[in-house]
Amino acid sequence: MNLNESKARLVKKEYILDVIILLVITQIFRVVIKYVFLSQLNLTLENINIANIISIMLVGISLSMFLRGSDLFNPAGQRLIKLNNRYTNKNIRIILGIVTLISLILNICLDGGFIKSNLIIMTLFMIAQPIFEEVIFREYLWNYIGCFLKDEKRILAIISILSAIFQIGYWDIVSQNISVVGSSFYTVDVVLSRVLFNFILAFILGIVKIKYKDTHLCIFVHSLANIFFIK
Repeated sequence: MNLNESKARLVKKEYILDVIILLVITQIFRVVIKYVFLSQLNLTLENINIANIISIMLVGISLSMFLRGSDLFNPAGQRLIKLNNRYTNKNIRIILGIVTLISLILNICLDGGFIKSNLIIMTLFMIAQPIFEEVIFREYLWNYIGCFLKDEKRILAIISILSAIFQIGYWDIVSQNISVVGSSFYTVDVVLSRVLFNFILAFILGIVKIKYKDTHLCIFVHSLANIFFIK
């Protein structure tokens, strides 16, 4: 192995380590913010999920503000706001949006109607979480890893694995929801099922990203997939 190959491998280890550290810090801050809000509320299912939504939104917005000025995480030619103007994806976005909305309405109607708890859960899993994860994984981290790897298939594999592992960080959400509703499910089983589901989903979303170069489409697909998963 020559010197250049050794340097290349070292850089590879460094950027993967940077991504892992960033994801760990993201989950830690989400949990801290959640418990700060939850400490002021009664421990009910609705309040838990309201705290989850608030923490995810605050961390997501803070992370976006922190990373959007970086040319590594947010290259000028690939920024999210520009992707929004891709005319070729407009019709696909409209169709996916309509399908997602119809699926949401049907899901809520079949699951007890438009009650407060249902709306909160849907807001968490169909709006907050998909936007949070897609902006992180299929936008900022995808761009960042792409600065070191030019093979999109390898980027797809790395992002899919990281997306799946990231689900372990939602242990607090799963365990609290199970304990409050008195479910017979075990937290570890639910978390592992989320890891498997999100690896498959992340792979599909990565293909969408490669084909259409549009993070917004990934958000719609993620939201649509969550409708059936949380059911």
